[in-house]
Amino acid sequence: MKKPNYLAEIIDQKLWIKSGHETWSYDLLDIAAEGTRRKARGSSSPSKIVSLMPGKITKVFVKEGDQVNQGQALIVMEAMKMEYTLKSDLTTTVEKVLVSTDQQVVLGQLLVQLKESE
Repeated sequence: MKKPNYLAEIIDQKLWIKSGHETWSYDLLDIAAEGTRRKARGSSSPSKIVSLMPGKITKVFVKEGDQVNQGQALIVMEAMKMEYTLKSDLTTTVEKVLVSTDQQVVLGQLLVQLKESE
Protein backbone atom coordinates (compact mmCIF):
# COMPACT_ATOMS: atom_id res chain seq x y z
CA MET A 1 0.00 0.00 0.00
CA LYS A 2 1.40 3.39 -1.00
CA LYS A 3 1.70 5.96 1.79
CA PRO A 4 0.30 9.42 1.02
CA ASN A 5 2.73 12.31 0.53
CA TYR A 6 2.13 15.48 2.49
CA LEU A 7 3.59 18.91 1.82
CA ALA A 8 3.41 21.50 4.60
CA GLU A 9 4.28 25.18 4.65
CA ILE A 10 3.67 28.10 6.99
CA ILE A 11 2.40 31.27 5.31
CA ASP A 12 1.06 34.31 7.20
CA GLN A 13 0.61 32.47 10.51
CA LYS A 14 -1.27 29.61 8.87
CA LEU A 15 -0.13 26.02 8.40
CA TRP A 16 -1.00 24.79 4.89
CA ILE A 17 -0.99 21.04 4.22
CA LYS A 18 -1.44 19.49 0.78
CA SER A 19 -1.89 15.85 -0.15
CA GLY A 20 -2.88 14.90 -3.67
CA HIS A 21 -5.79 17.12 -4.68
CA GLU A 22 -6.72 18.09 -1.10
CA THR A 23 -5.48 21.14 0.80
CA TRP A 24 -6.05 22.06 4.46
CA SER A 25 -5.29 25.28 6.33
CA TYR A 26 -4.92 25.71 10.11
CA ASP A 27 -4.37 28.92 12.06
CA LEU A 28 -1.22 28.46 14.19
CA LEU A 29 -2.79 30.25 17.17
CA ASP A 30 -5.72 27.80 17.07
CA ILE A 31 -3.28 24.87 17.02
CA ALA A 32 -1.43 26.27 20.04
CA ALA A 33 -4.70 26.90 21.89
CA GLU A 34 -5.87 23.34 21.21
CA GLY A 35 -2.60 21.99 22.60
CA THR A 36 -3.14 24.05 25.75
CA ARG A 37 -6.72 22.77 26.07
CA ARG A 38 -5.55 19.16 25.68
CA LYS A 39 -2.92 19.70 28.34
CA ALA A 40 -5.54 21.16 30.68
CA ARG A 41 -7.81 18.13 30.08
CA GLY A 42 -4.92 15.79 30.87
CA SER A 43 -5.15 13.91 27.58
CA SER A 44 -1.49 14.50 26.82
CA SER A 45 1.23 13.07 29.02
CA PRO A 46 2.80 15.62 31.38
CA SER A 47 6.06 13.68 31.08
CA LYS A 48 6.36 14.55 27.37
CA ILE A 49 7.22 18.15 26.54
CA VAL A 50 6.28 18.71 22.89
CA SER A 51 6.35 21.64 20.51
CA LEU A 52 2.93 23.28 20.23
CA MET A 53 3.91 24.83 16.90
CA PRO A 54 6.82 24.93 14.47
CA GLY A 55 9.67 27.12 15.70
CA LYS A 56 13.28 27.45 16.78
CA ILE A 57 14.77 26.42 20.12
CA THR A 58 16.54 29.44 21.63
CA LYS A 59 17.41 28.15 25.13
CA VAL A 60 17.72 24.76 26.80
CA PHE A 61 17.91 24.93 30.59
CA VAL A 62 18.15 21.21 31.44
CA LYS A 63 20.16 18.11 30.61
CA GLU A 64 19.59 14.40 31.10
CA GLY A 65 19.55 13.40 34.75
CA ASP A 66 18.63 16.87 36.08
CA GLN A 67 16.04 17.11 38.82
CA VAL A 68 13.23 19.52 37.92
CA ASN A 69 10.40 21.03 39.92
CA GLN A 70 6.83 21.65 38.85
CA GLY A 71 6.71 24.98 37.00
CA GLN A 72 10.44 25.02 36.23
CA ALA A 73 11.42 26.35 32.80
CA LEU A 74 12.88 23.63 30.57
CA ILE A 75 13.10 25.19 27.10
CA VAL A 76 12.47 28.50 25.37
CA MET A 77 11.37 28.43 21.76
CA GLU A 78 10.66 31.18 19.27
CA ALA A 79 7.67 30.89 16.97
CA MET A 80 5.73 33.51 15.04
CA LYS A 81 8.10 36.23 16.31
CA MET A 82 7.22 35.40 19.94
CA GLU A 83 9.05 33.50 22.69
CA TYR A 84 7.40 30.59 24.48
CA THR A 85 8.78 29.08 27.68
CA LEU A 86 7.93 25.41 28.10
CA LYS A 87 7.78 24.35 31.75
CA SER A 88 7.56 21.09 33.66
CA ASP A 89 4.19 20.03 35.05
CA LEU A 90 5.96 17.52 37.31
CA THR A 91 8.60 17.38 40.01
CA THR A 92 10.76 14.61 38.57
CA THR A 93 13.95 13.75 36.64
CA VAL A 94 14.81 14.59 33.02
CA GLU A 95 15.19 11.33 31.08
CA LYS A 96 16.07 12.76 27.64
CA VAL A 97 16.65 16.13 26.03
CA LEU A 98 15.98 15.65 22.33
CA VAL A 99 16.77 19.15 21.04
CA SER A 100 19.54 21.73 21.18
CA THR A 101 19.85 25.50 20.88
CA ASP A 102 19.20 26.90 17.37
CA GLN A 103 17.43 23.70 16.26
CA GLN A 104 14.25 24.04 14.18
CA VAL A 105 11.33 21.96 15.45
CA VAL A 106 7.97 20.96 14.00
CA LEU A 107 4.50 20.84 15.47
CA GLY A 108 4.17 17.99 17.98
CA GLN A 109 7.89 17.16 18.08
CA LEU A 110 9.05 15.63 21.37
CA LEU A 111 11.52 18.04 22.97
CA VAL A 112 12.07 16.71 26.49
CA GLN A 113 11.12 13.38 28.05
CA LEU A 114 10.58 13.46 31.82
CA LYS A 115 10.42 10.43 34.09
CA GLU A 116 6.84 9.23 34.48
CA SER A 117 5.37 9.93 37.90
CA GLU A 118 4.43 6.82 39.82
